[in-house]
Amino acid sequence: MILNTTMFANHVLDSDTQIENANNFTFHPQKQVLDIGGSAALPFLRHILDSDVVKLTAPGMGIQSTLRPKNTDFEVQLDVYYFSESAYRIIVNTTQPALFNAWLSPFEDMYDIDIINRSDLAVMLVSGDDAFDMLVEQFKFTPGIRLSDSQQRFGAQSGRVFVTAVHANERNSYELLASPTELANWQQEFTKLGFINS
Repeated sequence: MILNTTMFANHVLDSDTQIENANNFTFHPQKQVLDIGGSAALPFLRHILDSDVVKLTAPGMGIQSTLRPKNTDFEVQLDVYYFSESAYRIIVNTTQPALFNAWLSPFEDMYDIDIINRSDLAVMLVSGDDAFDMLVEQFKFTPGIRLSDSQQRFGAQSGRVFVTAVHANERNSYELLASPTELANWQQEFTKLGFINS
């Protein structure tokens, strides 16, 4: 799935205290990326998720959600991104990926959808006071979308990298999804720009 947009976003949330955040990046090997496609993708997501994904109508928009409590006895946090009415991307954060994948697998036949485990993609988190400006410059994005809720997400594709605006640890953060080789190249670039591998 490719998402063609040059627009990019950051969170604008009220804060009484402005805390300076060091520029850093870190890899998230516990996160996995899934692409979900098919005409029943939306009904499937509405069935399993706590958040109402029907509100996602613009390519790149996303939301943080969890699985409906009745569905599982294990904890999973997901970021869901809208590409089209029949195509979504999910970034899964769980300490039990094998259990989650086994639970997810039967839904492919039940809903006649395709669930593609993007094991070719790794996830890197980038944050800090200069992160937004650096990403806009490096990936040739056009800033302009403001996210006013910490659960809102936004993703944009630039070349071989899918870049997302998230809100982690009470601050603006960004995730890069790409091949491990591509992210290794960006690791070198971020280090040159003064970002610290934490």
